[in-house]
Amino acid sequence: MKTAHVRTLFALGFLLCAFGLFALGPGDKAPPFVNLDLSKHHVLSKQYLGKGWVILDFFATDCEGCKKEIPIVEQLHRDFSDQGLEVIVFATDSEGAELVGPYFEANPTPLTVLLDHYQVTVKKYGVEEIPSLFLIDPDGSVLYKEVGYREDLYEVISSFLGP
Repeated sequence: MKTAHVRTLFALGFLLCAFGLFALGPGDKAPPFVNLDLSKHHVLSKQYLGKGWVILDFFATDCEGCKKEIPIVEQLHRDFSDQGLEVIVFATDSEGAELVGPYFEANPTPLTVLLDHYQVTVKKYGVEEIPSLFLIDPDGSVLYKEVGYREDLYEVISSFLGP
């Protein structure tokens, strides 16, 4: 009887983790993702996670904090791309490419923009507020998480990445 309870608890814990019901934070392995970019190409997490520093920035076109955060992560990308930093913006707008595409045409960015209009990656990462940002270390683990807009974000993230 005890074995059945242990198996049930283990299965429940696995399902909760798999569906992002636990908040992801520092020390956790970054979950895998597969999302479309604005050109409708599939982008897989294995192209980025575990290969170098990665910032995952969860964004919406109607979010004022998100709009303020994009220039900061663009600057981080410019300053630290030579150290292998990649920045991925997950556009969470439910309208998908129909809204996000024109937004980034009017506001070009050098960053990789992926669509998450079904909120699959949002759920995997336990994102409950936009903007939310994750700094993933070269081993594929979450090193830092920021929820909401933070004015000194550049300083905080660059302190992890070095001079």
